[in-house]
Amino acid sequence: MKFNIELPEWLKESLEEEYKEYVKVTPMTPKERRAVREWVKNGNSVHSNPEDAWQDGMVPLDFLDTYRDTEYILEHTKGMNNEERAKFAMAYYGWDEPDDTIPDSNFEPLTEVTGNPFI
Repeated sequence: MKFNIELPEWLKESLEEEYKEYVKVTPMTPKERRAVREWVKNGNSVHSNPEDAWQDGMVPLDFLDTYRDTEYILEHTKGMNNEERAKFAMAYYGWDEPDDTIPDSNFEPLTEVTGNPFI
């Protein structure tokens, strides 16, 4: 694999091996394979993503997962303005429901560090 940036040889070998194993076991279209390959050629792991998105359990989403999400959102928001597109994306990720964890307007933000955030 010819990388698009300068990387140490050990990293090139590691990324290329990771890529080869990933495409062996992960079903994907030719377009998705090209996107994953280009991501790796730019010095990235298949197990990282440009949005720095994480799954539950603090595990980063694979590039392909976020790529597929982005493609889905773009396909379904053609012709929408930015506000409509953002609303669609928020609903797609389940962020359009009220969040009971968000404090109400009477909440006073922390203005001083006490050393222990739990006291």
